[in-house]
This record gives sequence, structure tokens and C-alpha cells, in this order.
Amino acid sequence: MSNALRFSLLVLGLLAGAAQAADPIEDRQRAALAGRYVLEGAADAASELLLEPDGRFEWSLSYGLMVESASGRWNVGGDRVVLTTQAPVPSKPAFSLDQTLPWNPDAQKRLGEFAEERREALIEEACGFVKTYRLGLELGELAAIADVSAATDAARRGEAEAALAPALAALEQARRALETAGGAAIEARAAQPERRPPPLLSAAEAAAAAATAAATEAALQGQTPADAVPVDEMEAAERAAQTYLQRLHEVWRLHAMADRRTPELRPATFDSGRCLPPSEADAQGEGYAVVIGDPQRGQRAEGIGVGFVYSDGRTERTETGPSGWALAVRRPGARLQQVILQAPDIPAQALALDESRGRIFAIGLDSAAAMPVPFDQIILSQDDGALIAPRVPGRYVRH
Repeated sequence: MSNALRFSLLVLGLLAGAAQAADPIEDRQRAALAGRYVLEGAADAASELLLEPDGRFEWSLSYGLMVESASGRWNVGGDRVVLTTQAPVPSKPAFSLDQTLPWNPDAQKRLGEFAEERREALIEEACGFVKTYRLGLELGELAAIADVSAATDAARRGEAEAALAPALAALEQARRALETAGGAAIEARAAQPERRPPPLLSAAEAAAAAATAAATEAALQGQTPADAVPVDEMEAAERAAQTYLQRLHEVWRLHAMADRRTPELRPATFDSGRCLPPSEADAQGEGYAVVIGDPQRGQRAEGIGVGFVYSDGRTERTETGPSGWALAVRRPGARLQQVILQAPDIPAQALALDESRGRIFAIGLDSAAAMPVPFDQIILSQDDGALIAPRVPGRYVRH
């Protein structure tokens, strides 16, 4: 169930409860309750319920920009009306290719922004120590200053001032060590650019991975990870990054204690672009764009999973943003064959694409077909001719 749908139903209290099946009744008993009901007394929502004499019902809910509907069977037991939904049979796919357009400057601008973010994400995935280092720089100073929670007396300020020079020297030593270890890790990564996905981890390997993650967290918190022999160049670089961040954290903390401004610190530098395998480093120029929206509602679709499937067997996975766009780069020697689209709560759908006609693909979304059944069952109680759902503001009044 989509988050927006779940939220609206929670607000209205219409999520299925511990429902019990109602006893069958005769048509004449059902006929006394049949009719069109409108929800009154709910300021933020509009809802209608149609109870047919033959036991069918139609239900609709409007909440903000959302419009939901359901149909099924209804029955009566005692003073309760039980609505049980029936999943509709899809009459057509949720997604359809509406139009193919040539590449244009707007798409190129969007691709440039996307490609830069993608490139940095691929670098951090290939060389994990780069992500550790960047994250530490981004979050570390605030955490270090937060450690100095109270005013520091003169004696402690003096101790901090005396420790500044040794701390800066240790930081510089750690920076050089990180550059050396990082360079070695990048060289090793460049020598084996196209590494296959790792196999499933055994219990022992999973425990080792968890220990590495804990050591990373410890470094960001200013703690010392346990000494161990690195298994390869990448792990050595990761530990060098942790050590650097630990000492950087100490430098920031001491300056805060001494009430001194932290001087301009020389950052660690390495050629992180070489972490990218050649197939990714060469991915540049123009690309592909999928734009998804519901033409009936005039809305773009955010959060739709998109898998761009290339002729070389690779798949680039992303999702649409608020504008409904999803982008992918062109791969040398490969063509885009299809996209696999995934909306929440429904099966994925593949669409074949022909890039010879253009590389911007406008895809229509049938929101009704993509929306799951809003609820399984609702129990309404009868009160003086009206129907009431538990925890729902207002009453369904027959019109």
C-alpha cells in the first residue's frame, strides 16, 4: 500500500480492523439499507457509498489531491454493515508509451546534474574510504564541538592550547598516511576495474563486515578502532580514513575547548576519479530520459522505480523525481532496449523502447490501474438510519 494511501486511510480510520463475517440475510432485509450515502461531518474529506439491493457496493474517497475508490459485496449482520472489497480485473496495463521525442537542451541539462551525482555515488561505491572521508568532513566538526557541552575553565583551556600543536602534527601525519593508503587502494581498484558482485556472505564474513561498519562509526565518534591487519589495500585505506577522522575530530575539539578558531586545514587529496571502471568513466555525452505522468489528472509521477536495460545486459536502476523524470547515461557500444517500471504495490512492467526514434520517452500512467485496493473490509454500525465507521469523524447519511 502506498504511503499516501495508507496515511489517508489512517486519518479516516478506514483500515481494516478485526472484522467478523456477517450472517447471510434475505434480499428484503438488505433492501431496507440499500441506497446512496454521503459522508457528512468530515471537513477534510469527501466520501460516498452506494449500497445496491443485490449486494454490490461502490465506495469513493477524496482527500486532498487523492481520489480512491473500491467496489465489492456488502452484507448485514445484526446492526452492522460489512463491506468486503473485490480486486478489480485490470483492463489495461498501468504504463503505456505515449510519445518518443528527440534529445534536447533541457534533457541535457538534467542529465548533466544527474550524471555528476551518479558519478560521485559510483566512486563512493567503488572506493568506500572516499565515502567515509567525505562523510566525516561533512558531519565531524559539529559533532566535535558538541562534545564541548559546557563552558571550559581557564585550566582546561590552557591544557587544550598546549595540546594543539601535537594534535595538528598528528593530523598532518594521518593525512599523509591517508593519501598514501588511498593512492594504493585506487591503483589496486584500477588494476581490477570490473569486479563482479560479491557472493553471499557466510556468518563469519557477515560478522567481519559488521565489525568494519562498527569501526567506521567509532571513528566518526572519536573512538579508536581495534588494531588489526588490513586484508587488502581498500581496507587499509578505510582504516587510514578512520584514523584521520579521529585525529581531525580531536583537533576540532581542542580548538573549541581552547576557544580558538580552527585554522585552514590541508585536505587529503587522491585521484578518486580512477575508482570508476572504464565502462563508467567513458559514459558521457547524451543519454536517455523517461518522463512519467498521468495525463488524465495532469500530474507527474514521483517515486516510480525505473530500470534502464541495455543491450550489453546491464541495468541502470533509478526512480522518478518530483518532476516525473528519470535519467540514464548512454553506454559505449550498447543500446537501450527496454525500461522496467515499478509502481508501489503492483507487479513490475516492461516497455520495449526504440532509441532510433528519440531518447526522451513520455510514458503515461493510469493511476487507477496502479493503485492497490484501498481496504479489504470495513465494518459500519447503524445509528438512526446513518452508517458510522469506527474512529471516523462524521456519518454516512443516506440521500
